[in-house]
Amino acid sequence: MSFDVQEQLIFKPHHTLVEIAREGWPVHVFVNPIEYHGPHLSLGNDRILSERVAQKLHRRLSESRGEMPFIVGGNIDFGSDLCPGKGNVGVNYNQLSMMIDKVVDSLIELDIKRVIFHSFHGSPFHNHAINAGVKRLQNSGIAAISVFPITIDLIVNFEAELYQPLEALLPSTVVYEQVLKSLPDDTHAGFFETSVALYVAPETVSEEYKHLSPCPELESHPLLAEFFDRVHPLWKNVHELEHGAKALAWTRLEPFPGYTGIPSLATAEIGRFYVEDLILPRYHAAVDDVLWRGGVAPKAPFAWSKPLSKLIGGRI
Repeated sequence: MSFDVQEQLIFKPHHTLVEIAREGWPVHVFVNPIEYHGPHLSLGNDRILSERVAQKLHRRLSESRGEMPFIVGGNIDFGSDLCPGKGNVGVNYNQLSMMIDKVVDSLIELDIKRVIFHSFHGSPFHNHAINAGVKRLQNSGIAAISVFPITIDLIVNFEAELYQPLEALLPSTVVYEQVLKSLPDDTHAGFFETSVALYVAPETVSEEYKHLSPCPELESHPLLAEFFDRVHPLWKNVHELEHGAKALAWTRLEPFPGYTGIPSLATAEIGRFYVEDLILPRYHAAVDDVLWRGGVAPKAPFAWSKPLSKLIGGRI
């Protein structure tokens, strides 16, 4: 486990919870499924990555806002809409929302002032459930944020220039261009996620990753591709729908690889770039703005799919 007993809210002597509430220290809540992440990563990959990144975020907050304890207010080992694979432990949107509400209500009752939700699972319905928890806290006057939508935004709203530093970290310009082409669809256990794991949790990564073949290139059905082209001028978020269509196409690959992109090219140094240069500066700025300056929390992506979450219970 990543956390010591003294870092977890439920193991604090009850009278000290009053002090935690009074001081307004952020409380971290983790919501991650147990999910297949290819042959090279662990079933608990989302949890360990979100935990390790959260600890790094905490250190940055302590430097900018003054020393504060790292406090875990909840660890929900469930998520919705998992990829195919043995060993998965998943639930639907309604079930996940109920679990999150229970944790949220406990934090409200304890008069906690600031809450940060963490995940490393990109399912739209999963993140809608977390976002509902954020809103529940906000409606009770608690400053709250979910940070993973910031990472999802980097993938879905891909900007190639942000990844130019990767060229110096890869074997050649040809390889860099190959990776760059794959990044918009690299959403699960691939180049990105394996690199992050090698950087923050190398003990959980098998050497098997070095021998994995690239995931086949993902393409939308020709009719869907034509539809996306026609709708694009009318709807600025049509690329999210196209992204979802490719994700569904990935789950239907046979044999199913369990990963996207090119994980064999992952390195810890590339993981350091992702975490320290791309993710954490954005997390730090957003958390500081929302929790201390009254800013607006980032919303879960794929907003157009939110009405479906309750309608179909979160399974598609």
